[in-house]
Amino acid sequence: MNRLPTLALLLGLGTLSSACNDASLSGDDDHAEASAAWLGANSTDGSSRYQSDSWEREPRTSTGHETLCDGQFISYAAAEEMLELTERSDDEDVYSTYERVDGIAALFEECGDPWGMFPTTYRRITARGVQAIEDGEFEDEEWAERIIVDFAGRYMDNLAAALTGEGPSWAWSHYYRLADRDDVSPARAVVVGMVAHLTLDLPYSLVAIDTQEHHEDDFFVFGEMMIEVSDLLIDDLLVTYDTDAEDLLTGFFFGDWIDGTFGADTTITVTYQTIRTKSWNNRWLLEQGWGGWIAAAEIWAAFWAVDGILASMDAAGTI
Repeated sequence: MNRLPTLALLLGLGTLSSACNDASLSGDDDHAEASAAWLGANSTDGSSRYQSDSWEREPRTSTGHETLCDGQFISYAAAEEMLELTERSDDEDVYSTYERVDGIAALFEECGDPWGMFPTTYRRITARGVQAIEDGEFEDEEWAERIIVDFAGRYMDNLAAALTGEGPSWAWSHYYRLADRDDVSPARAVVVGMVAHLTLDLPYSLVAIDTQEHHEDDFFVFGEMMIEVSDLLIDDLLVTYDTDAEDLLTGFFFGDWIDGTFGADTTITVTYQTIRTKSWNNRWLLEQGWGGWIAAAEIWAAFWAVDGILASMDAAGTI
């Protein structure tokens, strides 16, 4: 597939940037250079608006399909618009964050661009988080607002790095590569995106917003919301990207794996509950002066363990 071949040159941002020091965005130099080279070469209001099961997006009228799309990929014009959506101010709140995620998803969906599978699912999750804050489901609403804004921001930073050829994190780079490959199941690719966000971005986000032990209950409330909207995002993937991820995502969210089909290790390794618990524990390690390298190793191992099982399932034709 030919991924935006001249985007980085047109934007004048084709060289590798080292501006981001956060490990959830910047990776090792060799991988970052490889990622940049690959990308360059292949290149509101009202609570009802945010009900996760009833949102309606306003139609896009600024530009037409031909302007936004280059085949099944977003065009340079759409990428410019998308980059504007990733540029956040210091005054972001959960509503502006939702609008940004929704706008990004809509641009990708207009073209059927496979990079958009993740934001299509993430929109549902963000909407559910906003609804939960409005309904008073968190003990510490300020913490809930901070995690939604910061967590989504890490996805947007990596997206911007991918679009400009600067090189996203090693985990997000893997998602974008898989999403563009014809020989990879789209269901596998979108779960890899979820795992990148949960294993790598989440623990660093928890540290950045000063998460304490007393936030643990709210952390797991936040996590349950992803499970609650799983049926909706499964439907979104089927309708928007013709991707049937029901069996895989049902197993991922609920641990309801058919071991004879998916393998005995899958229930233990490729489970949302397991992954988010690891992220909570890695948050604690990152806060310790001696624990950063242990957390980094845990994050790396968890991500690639899940990816390995998904690759095996994909090769066997079970997803």
